Amino acid sequence: MGVNVKAVVGSVAVCGVLLLAGCGGSSAATSDSGWNPPRPTGVSDEKWESIDDPATLSNFDLAAGYCQVDRPTAAGLDAKVQEYPGSTVDELNAYFDYVEAYVKPLCEALPPPPTTKGPASPQVRRL
Repeated sequence: MGVNVKAVVGSVAVCGVLLLAGCGGSSAATSDSGWNPPRPTGVSDEKWESIDDPATLSNFDLAAGYCQVDRPTAAGLDAKVQEYPGSTVDELNAYFDYVEAYVKPLCEALPPPPTTKGPASPQVRRL
């Protein structure tokens, strides 16, 4: 599943933010599962279409891509506003709030992590 994981909105730079984090399966499957985050202004159609439902990820990719991330700092949000012209901090916070609420039960349901850690699949990217 890791090789088929599509890129999520954004760059890894501000991915220390659980909320603008994204990872995924198929965008067609997202509408079936209820995955429907609010779209910040300035995010291109191509970038937005690459955001996939975290529920479609492998446990490993979910844990590495969403469950180990923190919300962006104020500086990180300001950087995202620059990256996505026309967006606002409020829009980005709304996106992060949605993602955080959506992935919390998914992360809580994960089995305990293995004793050895490996890198996240390179396909898992976040806003």
